Amino acid sequence: MALTAESILRLSTPKKVLILVVVLLLIFALFWQFSYRPQRERIAQKERKLSELINERNVKRKLAKEYDKYKAELKVIRERLKEMMAKLPEKKEIPLLLKSISNIGKEAGLDILLFKPKGEQVREFYAEVPFELKFVGGYHHIGLFFYSVGKLPRIVAIKDFSLQRASKEKAGGGVEVLLESSCIATTYRFVEQPQKARAPKKGKKR
Repeated sequence: MALTAESILRLSTPKKVLILVVVLLLIFALFWQFSYRPQRERIAQKERKLSELINERNVKRKLAKEYDKYKAELKVIRERLKEMMAKLPEKKEIPLLLKSISNIGKEAGLDILLFKPKGEQVREFYAEVPFELKFVGGYHHIGLFFYSVGKLPRIVAIKDFSLQRASKEKAGGGVEVLLESSCIATTYRFVEQPQKARAPKKGKKR
């Protein structure tokens, strides 16, 4: 039997209340399914998007604050790299540099016993140019030599340094106490990257 307004009015009060509750539940279910839940999901998506945007903004703010710091550090690194590059001689400068080191030893009052270039050791971007050095002189003369080498505009590293006592007869008689020293002095140079060899053109077949 179809429910009408008149038939509902003739029902007992408990049945009227039950029908009212069912109608309200049906209205609530329809509201939840087609209005409240979709709206709630859209709000949750907006909140997640807002959180992502806030995090992105915070990261960009931090980067913006540190930009000047990074820029200043990069400038310092570039200046240091430029200074280091200026201290590495080119290949054509190596003989002149070695001659300068030999002259420094003589000017410091040392007797050069051995000045022998060793094999060049090529690395990825640079080459080590070592040479064996042996000389005799007084303590102060040796100190002056190393001091002068350290003041050179090019990098010269001293390693495998050894020192032992030596003696030399004086012209007027007597013995002069000297020191005999040996070391490996190494300078460096940039290695020019070889250009890719071009493939020879094939001649035309006759």
